[in-house]
Amino acid sequence: MSGSIVFAGIAPHPPLLVPEVGGHRIKKVADSQNALREFSRRLVATAPDTVVVISPHSPLDASTFRVRSGEVLEGDFAEFNASRVALSFKNDLDLLSALKDACGAAGVPFEGLGRDWLLDHGAMVPLYYLREAGWSGPVVVAGLTMLSRQMHVAFGRAIAEAARAANKRVAVVASADLSHRLIIGGPYHYEPTAHIFDEQIVRSIREGATGGVLNVDDDLRERAGECGYRSILIGLGAAEENPRDHEVLSYEGPFGVGYMVAVLVEVLSPEF
Repeated sequence: MSGSIVFAGIAPHPPLLVPEVGGHRIKKVADSQNALREFSRRLVATAPDTVVVISPHSPLDASTFRVRSGEVLEGDFAEFNASRVALSFKNDLDLLSALKDACGAAGVPFEGLGRDWLLDHGAMVPLYYLREAGWSGPVVVAGLTMLSRQMHVAFGRAIAEAARAANKRVAVVASADLSHRLIIGGPYHYEPTAHIFDEQIVRSIREGATGGVLNVDDDLRERAGECGYRSILIGLGAAEENPRDHEVLSYEGPFGVGYMVAVLVEVLSPEF
């Protein structure tokens, strides 16, 4: 299958999932690590031409989707005392051009991020596992906005349209942590209803119930302190709101932040 989304999924991005950063703490997120390895292996098995990563921590413009436009995308974990862990990928400028056109046709605001920004951990953590699984091909990295839910879905649909227009097999990774307020003593103040947000997202993805994600209560989402909801919306848009291969590989939150690894679309390459 050419010119389509061959993989779409959701991956968490805590730096502690990188062994050189997490150290002994990684034992407490073994389910997420194992799931990310399976997720990455399965993504690579779809033989994409390009991987598109949506990162909540990419430089934000409230009203425009900003996509990194440099020829090379690179970063490291120096911020987390692991500067020796560095990654570098070619940008797919052909897909980027097709995405710009698709966004223009759909009325989705788009901007190339031309400065030499290092990749943020929202992109770096899933890319670490993809590199471990053997991915060395091109990558496109996009951020979020403060626009409506439907505009984020529309941006995801534009990615799917760009894949068709550029005649490329494209994999999409929606980098997303869920609630940050699951436990007392976590990174943010405890919110007793935060688990409800995570449970609704996980259940909806497990069941392939797109409406359960799109219709999450705004007050609940705010109380949960999530950072990946809009990434997930883009991932669903890239799947054209039809997560036909929906599967939750893992969910856990031992440090107070919800980590879900899930597959939305998976089209295996005949080569595997």
